[in-house]
Formats: sequence, C-alpha cells, structure tokens
Amino acid sequence: MPTCLASSSGLLRTIVRPHNSQSRVLVQYAARKVAGCRRTPLIARRATFATAAGVPPKVEEQRAHTLTLLHKTTSLLPRILPNGPTGSDGVPTNESLQFWENVLGRLYEDLSLAPERKEKARVRVAVYGVDEYSPASDLVTALLEDPFVTDEQKKTLRSRWDAQPEGSRVVKLQYGTSPSGEGDVVNVQSSWLQHFGVPLEVSEYRPSSNAEVVEALYSADVPVLLCNPNTTPLPSILPVSLNPPLPITREHTVLAVSAPSPTHRNTAVQASPIKSLAAREDLRVVFVDPARALHGLEQLGHGPASPISVQRYQDDVTGSNVASVTRAVKDILSSAVEEGASLPESSRAVAVHTQTGRALIKDALLTCRTVLRHAELEADAVLTGTSSLRGQMEEAKAKVHMEVFGSPATDGDEIAKAVGQARKSVKVTMDALQWYKLFWRVDDIREVVTAAVDRAWCRDLERKLVFHAGRLAALQASLKDSASALCRSFPPSSPYHSPVLHNSLERLISAPSYPLTASALTAPLHARQSQLGFPTERLHVSAQRAVLTMSGSILGGFGVAWSGWASELGLMGGFINVGMGTETATGVGLLGAVLGVRWAVGRWEKAKKRWWKDWDRVGEGLERDLKATLTQTMDQRVVVVAEKACSGLENIASKRKAEIQQLQDEVRSLESQVDK
Repeated sequence: MPTCLASSSGLLRTIVRPHNSQSRVLVQYAARKVAGCRRTPLIARRATFATAAGVPPKVEEQRAHTLTLLHKTTSLLPRILPNGPTGSDGVPTNESLQFWENVLGRLYEDLSLAPERKEKARVRVAVYGVDEYSPASDLVTALLEDPFVTDEQKKTLRSRWDAQPEGSRVVKLQYGTSPSGEGDVVNVQSSWLQHFGVPLEVSEYRPSSNAEVVEALYSADVPVLLCNPNTTPLPSILPVSLNPPLPITREHTVLAVSAPSPTHRNTAVQASPIKSLAAREDLRVVFVDPARALHGLEQLGHGPASPISVQRYQDDVTGSNVASVTRAVKDILSSAVEEGASLPESSRAVAVHTQTGRALIKDALLTCRTVLRHAELEADAVLTGTSSLRGQMEEAKAKVHMEVFGSPATDGDEIAKAVGQARKSVKVTMDALQWYKLFWRVDDIREVVTAAVDRAWCRDLERKLVFHAGRLAALQASLKDSASALCRSFPPSSPYHSPVLHNSLERLISAPSYPLTASALTAPLHARQSQLGFPTERLHVSAQRAVLTMSGSILGGFGVAWSGWASELGLMGGFINVGMGTETATGVGLLGAVLGVRWAVGRWEKAKKRWWKDWDRVGEGLERDLKATLTQTMDQRVVVVAEKACSGLENIASKRKAEIQQLQDEVRSLESQVDK
C-alpha cells in the first residue's frame, strides 16, 4: 500500500511558514493529501510505516500520533500567536508565530522517516550558560572528558572553540575514535556520549540573544541551562523577565545552578523555591561545581596516577555533583530508550524525538494559553476602560439636572421660580388693565402685554442656561478627549485598533449639530414665549369686543332714556314713541346700560383668566421642554462621542472574548490529546 505523499515528501513543512500565496496553496494541498491518507485503514498504514522504517508498531503509533498533533498545532498557531516584530518593543520571542514555526519545523524534520534522515538521527543535548560567568564550557569538559584518554583527545576537547570560525555561537560534539576539530562537528572519544544507548550530540552555546540560539535550545531533546546565581539572579532567567526567554517552562529541561557546595544538604533545599519561581514542580534542578570537577581531572593528568591523585579525583568529581546532570539526562531519555531497547540506535533516536515532540507541542500550547490569557486580560482592561468612561457619563447625566435646574425638594427648582417671578411681573401689568381704561387703551393691549412678557419672561433663567451651556461644552470636550484617548491607546497591531470606529467618531465630531452653542439650552424659552402670542392676540380681540359692548350698551341705554323724554316733551313732532313713561324709559335705559357694561366687564375678566390659564400651560410645557432639551443635549451632543466609542469597543471586546473562548476550548482539546 503506498504511503502518504503529503507526509513523506515534506509538504507538511509548508504549514510552518505560511507567509505567501504559494505557501498557502501548498498548505491546502498538503491538508487534502493528509485527509486522503486518513481514509486509509489505520492498521494498514502503521504496518506500512513500520515495514518501511524498521520501527515497531508502538513507536510508529506514537510518532504518527505526534505528527498528527503537530499538524493540528501548526494549524492552530496562526490563529493565536502574533506575527509582529520581536524584541523589547515588540512581541516576546517565545510568543511570536515565526519562532514557533521555526521550532516546530525542526521537529517535523526530526520526525521524518526518510532513510537519509533516519540514519543521521541524533539525540541533541544543548548546554547553555546564561552569562559569561556561568561555566558552561567547564561543565561540558567535565562531562565529556575521560581521565585516561590520550592527550590528543583531551586537547581536541579542550580546544574545541579554537577550531571554530570567528563569531561562532555553537560547537557540536559527537563520538569518534579519531579526534577531529575541523568543520561544524568535533569528534571526541567520550564514554559519556555512549552512556545513554542513543546516538548523542552535545551542542554547547555561547551566551547570546540571537533568536536562532533560542530556537535551538527549545528544539533540543535535553536543554541544560547553567546559571551562576552570583552574577545572574535566578528570577531574572524566568520567561517573564528575559527576552528572548530560555526554555525554563519546557518539559525535559535541566537547570544546573553553579554552587560551591553542591552536595551540601542546605544547597538541595534551594531547589523548591527555584521550582516555584519557574512555576514547574517537575523542573529538574541540580547544583554543580564544574571547576571542582575539572580540578579532579587535572589531578590525573599530571604525572603517573597514584592512590592519592586517584582519591583526590574521586573526591572532586563526587563533590562537584556533575553526575547529577548525567542522572537527569538519563531520566529524561530512559522512557523513550526503553521503548526502543531492541531497535537500532537511530530508531531509538526517533523515539526520543517523538518524546521531545510531545514536550514541544505542550510548550507551544502552553504559550497559546498564555497569549490567550493575555488577550483575555486585554479584553477585560478594555471593558474596564469603557466602564470607567460610562461611569463618568452616567455621573454627569445624573448630576446635570440638579446642577442646571436645582432640586424641587430643597425649594430650588429654577424653572418654577423663573416662571413664578415672571408671573408676578406680568400680573402687575395685567391688573393695571382695568375695564374702565380699555376705552383709551384698547388698541395698545397687544403691545402692552407683549412688552410685559418680553421684560419678565425668565431672563435670569436664560442667563443661567447660557452659563450651563458653556459648562456642558467643556464636559463634552473632556468626554471626547477621553474617548479618543481610549480608542487611540491601542497599537495598530491590537484587535481593538479600529479605523472604522475612529472614522465614525470623526464624523460625529465634524457634524454641524455637534458643537454646543450658547443657545443650546435656551431654545424652549423662546419657543414657549412665542406660544403666548396667540393668547395675547385673543385677549386683544376680547378687549375690543368688551369696549364695543360697553359703548353699545351705554349708547343704547341713553337712547332709550332720551326717547322717553322725547315722547313726553313731544319732541320730533311726536314721531318717537317708545310706549313707556318717561320714568320707565329712563329706568329701562339706565338698566340696559348697566347690564351691558356689566356683561362686557365680565367677558373681559374671563378673557384675562383664560390668558392666565394659557400662561400656566405654557409654563408647564416650558418645564417639560427644558428638561427634555437638556436630556437630548446630553445624549445626542455631550456624550454621543463617548457613547459611540464605548459601544464600539464593547462590541469588539465581546466578539474577541467569544473568539478567545473558542480558541481556549481548542487548546484544551489538543492538550488532552497530547496527554493521552
């Protein structure tokens, strides 16, 4: 049965560098090939792989499972990890997409079962000193140097850096019977390299902030980090403190601490605080003294071996506790080596790489959890910022009515007081318009009443509203600045940096209706004052009617009385005869005149009462209009920019949190598959 081309030809490697259109096409092609291969019966595929690579089904099952998880992880990483520039001002190195693509790309190469790769497969032990005072070179020499090898072998080992080109950051050591110090790899005859039952390569790195060195440390099967606490405090090497970080949180890491008395019982007690600082209880922490181990080796290098020199060698090597590093490495490799005990060394190396692959996938998923947690905290911070801004808006809305109009409970209702004072002032004018004055002022009623209303209509309240309009304009500017500052506080790479939201805010700010003028709150005053024009006009007409009625009544009454006298005296040739006596006609005439005047006066008083009712209705409407205008001004002009900014950011944050929750579920699912 043919094997999967997507797995054997290296197409899956394209998923770790999806930076152009061609790579994305290859990713889709590889995904389709993998999907097609999954339709192949699992048992037959495992048998095919096992037959082709000489790997037993159990090891092959683990390798295939790790490759599957690797594919899922590399597909998930671009959705979580940022792809921006790394460094002190950018994304932390171990949280960048490029970093993990490179690390997992190396892992895929290690897990490839191509024959040429299988024969050259080696287990990598990386030794790194965190600073120039951490004796990583001494530790490597103490581990690899055998006391009874030839001087040529010792010289090759101790002068390994001399053979490397200038500026080299790494020297690699492998087992070889013929010493060689040329090229990228130094061959040394060391029993330590054959101690673990797998082909081993020790890579010693100089202290460097180069990203390639950090990637190599993460990709190593066993990273050994050596730290001198006198020059580099242990908290400073934690991932949160160091950029680029060291693989302290990675499984199978050995942290070697340089100590003058590594075997002392008080020294071993310090391991617990270090593990708690690194947040990993399974972190292997050993205390070593490489300089003392080298001193013991030198005891056997000078002259013939004697019982005393042998004893000193044993004391120094034992006291240096360098063997603890060997035990830690053996513990890490033992489970994978035991599974492939009956296999060739190259196949055991594949088993170790599979174990390393699970550790790297775990660390990548842990990084994803960290990034998602930071994203969750960022979303919470955004919501906290919008909540604070909303608190300012709500506080301003709650206080503005009391500040502008006062509180009715404390007899401080400014509208009621203004309308009451205006009523008192206008009442003086209205009371002066008695019925008997109408005859010579009837044509001036409209002008008199309108002028009185103009003089008395809420002038003090208008000045206060103009003052408060200025305060609201300052509040509007403050809220606008706060909203703009909140929206622009996010870098361009942040999901909360929204040009669409910025454009919406600018459109609101540049709208003609946005600026607050002095007359923003006084419009209801003039509108309601103008509504008194019709009642005033009606009052003027009532006055004219009253004058006409009174004049007609008086003239009619006097006419009837005169007619009685004219009939009695025979005036007008007896033509006028009202059928009443003189006294009766006079009485009827005077009574008619009085009744007409009384009726006209009553109509005039009713007209004035009706005008005051209209005044009261206008006053009540003025209170509603002023409060509604203030509320509308606050909602549509003062806080509109801040409200839009809060709504936009909250909408983005809610979508972001839902996305984060989904990604967290996917990460947890992958972690559960890794733990199986």
